Amino acid sequence: MPWLEFFILIISIIALLAASKFVLRKLFNIKKVKKKIFSYNHINSTHRKVDWMVRITAATLYLIFMYQLYFHDFSVNLLLFIMTLIITSESFVRAYFEWKASPDPKQSILSLGEGVLLIIIVLVIIQFDVLNLLFS
Repeated sequence: MPWLEFFILIISIIALLAASKFVLRKLFNIKKVKKKIFSYNHINSTHRKVDWMVRITAATLYLIFMYQLYFHDFSVNLLLFIMTLIITSESFVRAYFEWKASPDPKQSILSLGEGVLLIIIVLVIIQFDVLNLLFS
C-alpha cells in the first residue's frame, strides 16, 4: 500500500507543476511552445554543451550519492535534497539560455517557476518527513 501512496504523491507533484505552468502562462501571457516528447530542445549549441556537462556531472553525483546511501549511513532526506538541486540546475540552465538566446525570452519564467516550485515541494516533503510516513 505505501507504493500506491507514493505513486499518488508523484502524480500530485506532476499535477501541481502542470497547474503552476498553466497559471504562469495565463498570468504572464506566455505562448505555449510545441516541444517534442523525449527531446532535449536545446536553444543553441552552447546550451547543448552546457546541458550535457550538467547531465554528466549529475550522473556522476548520483552514482556517488547512491553509493554513500547504500554502503554508508547517508541521510535519505539529504540525498533527496541534493538530487533536487541537481535536477533544478538543469531547469535554471534552460531558463538562462531561454532568457538570453531564445526568440521568446518569456519562456524562461516557466523554467524558473518549475525549478523553484520543485525545490519548495522537496523542502516540504523533507520538513514533514513524508517519505518516512509512507514507508514506515
